[in-house]
Amino acid sequence: MVASFAAVASLWAQAVEPLQQLEQQLSEIPAAQALILLDEFQLEPDSASGYDKAKLHFLYGMQYQRGRQLEQAIASYDKAIALIKSLAVSDLLIDTYLERSFVLYLTTNDPEAYCGDRDKALTLARLHGNKQLLAKSLTQKAFCYNKVTNVHQGIALLDEAMLLIDTEAITDYNRKAMIYNATGSLYRTVGLHKRGYVNFNKAYQTWSEIDDTQDMFNMLHNMISEAVKLGDWDKARGNIAQQFSLALSAPEFIDFRFFAHLNAGRVELATHNYAEAIEHLKQAILLKETTREQYFVTGSYLFLAKAYLRTGEVEKAAEMARTFKKNNQFPKNMTSMALTANAIIALDEQQYLSAIYALLEVIDEEREKHKQIIDNEVIDSALEHNAKLAEFENQLLANQLAINELSLAAVKDKERIYDLRLSIFFLVAIVLVIAILFLWHSRKTFKHSAQTDFLTGIANRGHTFKLGQRMLDRAIKKQRSLAVIIFDIDNFKSINDRYGHHVGDLAIKAVARRAERWLRDCDLIGRIGGEEFLIVLPDVTEAEAMEISERLREGIATQPFQFDEQVIELTVSLGLAPFKMSQTSLTELINQADRGLYKAKFSGKNRVYFVEQFA
Repeated sequence: MVASFAAVASLWAQAVEPLQQLEQQLSEIPAAQALILLDEFQLEPDSASGYDKAKLHFLYGMQYQRGRQLEQAIASYDKAIALIKSLAVSDLLIDTYLERSFVLYLTTNDPEAYCGDRDKALTLARLHGNKQLLAKSLTQKAFCYNKVTNVHQGIALLDEAMLLIDTEAITDYNRKAMIYNATGSLYRTVGLHKRGYVNFNKAYQTWSEIDDTQDMFNMLHNMISEAVKLGDWDKARGNIAQQFSLALSAPEFIDFRFFAHLNAGRVELATHNYAEAIEHLKQAILLKETTREQYFVTGSYLFLAKAYLRTGEVEKAAEMARTFKKNNQFPKNMTSMALTANAIIALDEQQYLSAIYALLEVIDEEREKHKQIIDNEVIDSALEHNAKLAEFENQLLANQLAINELSLAAVKDKERIYDLRLSIFFLVAIVLVIAILFLWHSRKTFKHSAQTDFLTGIANRGHTFKLGQRMLDRAIKKQRSLAVIIFDIDNFKSINDRYGHHVGDLAIKAVARRAERWLRDCDLIGRIGGEEFLIVLPDVTEAEAMEISERLREGIATQPFQFDEQVIELTVSLGLAPFKMSQTSLTELINQADRGLYKAKFSGKNRVYFVEQFA
């Protein structure tokens, strides 16, 4: 330690970028020792600029952050920003906004608290020339799009960040890992928990390349949350075991044991092992002073309250719920947790109606979140206009008017050109016949083109919806049965990524052809977008519709496809919805089938999900 101080003192004496040299030295020693070095360092009082002073406050903030002294870190970042926000845009200002936002995330877990800084950082980074810092700002801002309605904006920012990393040859493992982390977070928001787990695992593996223990542990925490959502208890318990192992091998991270016990308690609670859940959660609360992440400390009381409630210990459950409620800084977007605490407290106070109302509000909120996720996948039913056909028909009409004018002119001059009358008559007749035939053939050709998907040769989206509604109207009028199937190709993006879009197009065509083989002549099949197809089955029972669906699924799954010497196994997921007499709209029936497809995807893919009634 003395040698380190001497080395730093020597660097100061040389007066060669002392702050830069100090920053390098700080990164190589623990946070506690780094703070001692900072306390011993002094800027020249007369020559030090506002930038240098801000840099020193920034370095203090970084070390406080490393040591999880979060309040001190925020105060240091506040001082740095106050000194340089009026100066020219710099790396230091952008980095300070980003680091302060991260500490605010740790202390609040509330996007309203930390996303303002990330917005400022991204705005400044776009005006600045540091591509690596822009990638960092894009990635951090992506975390702020945490609602179903705006997740696509976060994905767009991550795409931009990844493009920067590729085109600028940025090899920063941390940046790539952060992109995987942010991607997992956005997938989690829209209920894609399997994809969320995969991306958090990629982030974990990337950080393990540089032995970043803190971030590896954080990714295990995220993976456990996703595994709980998926009900994959083997993965969840395996990840928890890794957390306990890291806590043992890296004792300098004093809050690891708190989080390991908290996650163990959550998993045991979810798997109905309530006694074990209580023990782990009590251990987590005993370790609460080891962490400054108050959101998780507060949340542990609610988990313990739920575990006590499950064992019939209502008074203990209410005591934990009241402790949970004491945190007035708990994020506003976590209303379901607050409502659950209210229900437990009301139950203890024998206000049973209030308890029921609170639980119903929790159910309503979860239902609304689920509805938003499903609605985000609902088919867009807008039809496209065929401008080329209209333009062509207008041209034909102009040609016919010109022919009529020519005929009238010939009649007026018949005495003068009597000897040419028969020739003109036959000429006009031939032209008219040709024009009529051309018009009829062209209209037929364009009508077929307007109704046909250019890639597969089956019905396109507009014609499928139009003809499908007619089939539904006929079924309603004649009191006949009908069913709708929506299916798409599983993991289609990976096919495009691995083999290219040419093979992807061939796969769509091949699936369409094979699907047609398993359908009757009276059935309708159309491509309604990308790799997604709609089938309308008239005059079928529910059992027959299910048989057709399974036959189609097996016919595609059991026979590999060969494209350009590439043998590929494809599967499809299907949503099946039968027509009920209360329904009058094809869109309503399609929405029902689409929910089935959504369920089939999240039940493992390569399966048929039968939706009995519209929910």
